[in-house]
Amino acid sequence: MTGSTMAAGRDPLSLSRQAEDLEGAGRLADAERLWRGALAGPEQLARFARFRLAGLLERLGRTGDVEQIWREAAAAGDAVARIHLAVLMEQRGELAAAEGWWRAAADAGDARARRRLVDLLDRQGRTAEAAGLCREAMAAGDATAAARLAALLR
Repeated sequence: MTGSTMAAGRDPLSLSRQAEDLEGAGRLADAERLWRGALAGPEQLARFARFRLAGLLERLGRTGDVEQIWREAAAAGDAVARIHLAVLMEQRGELAAAEGWWRAAADAGDARARRRLVDLLDRQGRTAEAAGLCREAMAAGDATAAARLAALLR
């Protein structure tokens, strides 16, 4: 049975246990293959596997592979992947790229992403733009936006 066939037939909990056992035994390449195989499974399993695979690769210092995983998922419409990309770009100091991913996630309706975008803009001294986003969020019913706007305008 191939890695993808084996992984696709497993539930996330069983898959996680098996991958953790492999990782604990130092069989990181086997754990990676298991997670990669699960990417071809049903959507819920694929999302779970993508998150766990990215974590494994991150621990191994393979940030280029992590970025590729999140980029592919974002291109396929995964809103959570946009957030992971934004965080990764911020960690690297690639603030323009991070802003683009925060904005894409915010435009898709993610309130957390909007708040992080406001924070990024504020840190860059772009307070008026951040305040405008807060006003838009308030108009859309985000109850936390008023407090953030007040803090920006102090």
